[in-house]
Amino acid sequence: MQGIIYVSETDCNTGMEQTIMVDTLRVNVPALMSIQHCCLPGVCKGKPNCCSCFQIHVDEKELETIVGFLPLSEKYTAAIGGEKGYDNVFEEDEDGLFLIDVDENEQCVFAYSNEAKETVCSLHSAALELGLPPVDVKPKCCSLWPLALSGGPHPVLSINALSDSFPCNHEKAVSEGIDEGIQETIRIYFGDSFLSELLSKTGY
Repeated sequence: MQGIIYVSETDCNTGMEQTIMVDTLRVNVPALMSIQHCCLPGVCKGKPNCCSCFQIHVDEKELETIVGFLPLSEKYTAAIGGEKGYDNVFEEDEDGLFLIDVDENEQCVFAYSNEAKETVCSLHSAALELGLPPVDVKPKCCSLWPLALSGGPHPVLSINALSDSFPCNHEKAVSEGIDEGIQETIRIYFGDSFLSELLSKTGY
């Protein structure tokens, strides 16, 4: 399993020579233009999905947010409960980060199967139940998927190097510009002004 919160440059298609500055972040535009993304849980039935193929790291602020949603999340998945309460959910890692636990099938403990037998996120469901944007509740890396931020003092926004292994993502011609699904991910995570500046600088 592979972490994706701040991936190394070997796991993130940084394309240093192809980046542009948007706000204060470097962006690998050709990488963003190379992929089409559509998050439809139904297409992942019986196939690899982003909830079962990665170790998810969160920082202390994210952890505190998630802890506040544990009671409601447990309504959707019992995997986060147990005799020791919620002690099984997080494991302290290096550099002040925490790992979210996985179940016996290597699936994130916050993932569950809905009535349609689709793998979905209990934090996402809990946020929607309360009328909140899921991006305010879920780990950063989950909200960014299939995008990724490289590590280091000057992070680069690009795509996760393993993104084309999943049925929600497909390669596309760079000349077609940035896919609407990728645009929506950027808008949700970085905001309208960031997306507008990016599109303006790329001529689309």
